[in-house]
Amino acid sequence: MSVCGRVSKRTWPRPGGGGGDKSACIVIGSAAGATAGANCEQQNTLFERKFEIANLSASRAQGSTSAAAPAKKKMVIKPFKVQPQLPEGFEDATWEKLRTAVEAVQRNQPVATSKEELYRAVEDLCAHRMAARLYERLSAVCDAHVGAALRGLVGATPDHAAYLSLVAATWRDHCAHMLTIRNIFLYLDRSHVLPTPGLRGIWDLGLHLFRVHMARALGVETKLVAGLLALIQRERDGEDVSRDLLQALLRMLSALGAYGELFEASFLAETGAYYAAEGTRYMAQADVPHFLQHAEARLTQEAERAARYLDPGTRKPLLAEVEARLLAPHVAALLDRGLDALLDAQRTADLARLYMLLRRVHALDQLKAGLVMYVKARGAAALADRARDAELVAALLEQRARLDAALADAFARDEVLARACRGAWEAFLNAGGGSRPAELMAKYLDLRLRGEKGVTDEEVEAVLDRVMILFRYLEGKDVFEAFYKRDLSKRLLLSKSASADLEASMVAKLKAECGAAYTSKLEGMFRDIELSRDLMANYTNHLRDHREDPSFFTHARSRDIDVSVHVLTTGYWPAYPPADVAVPAEIQDHMARFEDFYAIKFQGRRIAWQHNLGHCILKARFPSGRKELAVSQLQATVLMLCFGTGDALVPFAEVKARTRIEDGELRRTLQSLACGKVRVLRKEPKGREVEDGDAFAINADFAHKQLRIRINTIQLRETVEENEKTHEAVFRDRQYQVDAAIVRIMKARKTLSHPLLMSELMAQLKFPAKPLDLKKRIESLIERDYLERDEDNPTMYNYLA
Repeated sequence: MSVCGRVSKRTWPRPGGGGGDKSACIVIGSAAGATAGANCEQQNTLFERKFEIANLSASRAQGSTSAAAPAKKKMVIKPFKVQPQLPEGFEDATWEKLRTAVEAVQRNQPVATSKEELYRAVEDLCAHRMAARLYERLSAVCDAHVGAALRGLVGATPDHAAYLSLVAATWRDHCAHMLTIRNIFLYLDRSHVLPTPGLRGIWDLGLHLFRVHMARALGVETKLVAGLLALIQRERDGEDVSRDLLQALLRMLSALGAYGELFEASFLAETGAYYAAEGTRYMAQADVPHFLQHAEARLTQEAERAARYLDPGTRKPLLAEVEARLLAPHVAALLDRGLDALLDAQRTADLARLYMLLRRVHALDQLKAGLVMYVKARGAAALADRARDAELVAALLEQRARLDAALADAFARDEVLARACRGAWEAFLNAGGGSRPAELMAKYLDLRLRGEKGVTDEEVEAVLDRVMILFRYLEGKDVFEAFYKRDLSKRLLLSKSASADLEASMVAKLKAECGAAYTSKLEGMFRDIELSRDLMANYTNHLRDHREDPSFFTHARSRDIDVSVHVLTTGYWPAYPPADVAVPAEIQDHMARFEDFYAIKFQGRRIAWQHNLGHCILKARFPSGRKELAVSQLQATVLMLCFGTGDALVPFAEVKARTRIEDGELRRTLQSLACGKVRVLRKEPKGREVEDGDAFAINADFAHKQLRIRINTIQLRETVEENEKTHEAVFRDRQYQVDAAIVRIMKARKTLSHPLLMSELMAQLKFPAKPLDLKKRIESLIERDYLERDEDNPTMYNYLA
């Protein structure tokens, strides 16, 4: 067995051993043995002699039997016959030495005795069951010192900073003293205090005494808390204060268990009052962006304050108090005064700050309501300005782009806000039936697909994608389809489309959004154009084969005319009323030849010519030189039949008689030739409108720098009548859909009340419908014997199979 240290032969009774105890012990490095060694020399000598005799007897016994077999050596320790006694006055003498050391520590004076010796003294007292009295004596000394130290703080300097420094110094000294004392009395702490329930450890004893005497010292706690709050308020006001001092004192309160009771409640109350007053003051004198910046800065400051010197548990209630007092009362005012302006100006940083702050005070519902009101108000204002219909869709797209940027960059792509905005777009776009936005979207796409100078296909494709976002919100998609189909027909027939790929891309987008049934007619139009192209290639070969045949054309000039014909399927294209228009003989010649060719190729099919959709290139000679005029077929008819030769004035009535063009269409045609930017005709008398008494002649002074000149035709522009016809066609289609839906529902249910029938119709119809219109269709079906009213209950309908 290895033993670290010197082995002393001095013996001591076991702690608690009585006179009848037969045991003895060997003490290793005992300080108590060193202290009482001189008084126990006789017992040690007796022990040595007995130990030697026992060893000698064992050796002789072993020697006498060594010849037979080796014997095991044993060491026998015999007990004392007389129990050793502690020196007289040992406890008091030892405590006096310890007390002197403790008081020296508390007075910040050097200790005469080494800490090792003091530690051994404590160990000796504890070993001889004197720990309880030692603990009591130590408690009394510490209690007296702490009480005196804290009573010294009563009535100290009135200056908050100086007073807090005194308290901090007292606490710092107390902690240093108790740390040293605990090191000296560590054996007492471990061997006596720890196993004994209800006793405080020496460090905890110091904290308890400090807390008790601080509460007893008159005004110390009140002055301490007041000083802390005043120092924090000075820091909030922008002054430089000692954060280390605040940190030390607040950690003192936390260590004493008085942080929540003495400081936190008062601190949070003061914080609430401070920021409530500041919020009211700032809201009255600052604009919304500056208020938001100030609120964000204050929250950041308070978070730093909590991290720097407050208790970690204070951070959450502190920030909640700031939010509740500085922000929450002013949410409505912030949104009313600032949301619309920030969105209009695209101030992304301020909007992001607003979103973050409102989320902290759980006010996103109010932000959502404000966004919905903003979208509806801006949309309604744009729709109300009918003078700017041409710019409506562009304005809506710009507004949508601003809102999307705000949602993505400022509002963290909040799905709740995005969903609310989509609902707002649907609400204002479909207000009043939603036919006008659908119509204007179709017109806007028509302009983009016709092509613009300097705009690439990629840019147009991006515009189509953006328009499709608005298109998704439309309930009246049938209105859009009707106007889009009408404009598409003109682009295809008059070769106005900028790109066939863009046209196909737009149809593909509509198909992906609404299904194949929605775009079946549009795709049929493209197929007709392709078939017509192939048909015209065959017809060109047919003309080439018969061009030299003198009997093939009636008029010789017909051979010099190139003709292109589009054959259209009636169900795919918009319905155009037939026009009985006079056609120049050369064109009639080609029409007759094409009809013969078509009748041979497709037997049984009839052709109905649509002169309103034709266009021509006329080669004309003016005094200024030869020009090529790109005109509509009606313009060409007027020029060829009335103004082919000579410069005599032709009255309006005579022009009408020769051409047989409808009155309104003829006036628009003459107006485009004589009153537009390119005036190949002159009108007498001059003016912007065509009257019955006007006369027209070739403009001998006409000159233009270009060889080919396009004459804008008012015929191609939308007229009120054409617009009304489109809406009427949509309404007719809707009537058929309503009738089919009513029959479908009644066939399945057989009997249904009027309110239930109306609700199911509203759910099934894909366009906005008025209850009055639905009621008219129900009445129409009753008249046609599809339905009948119940004899007993007029509000019930029965299906007639």
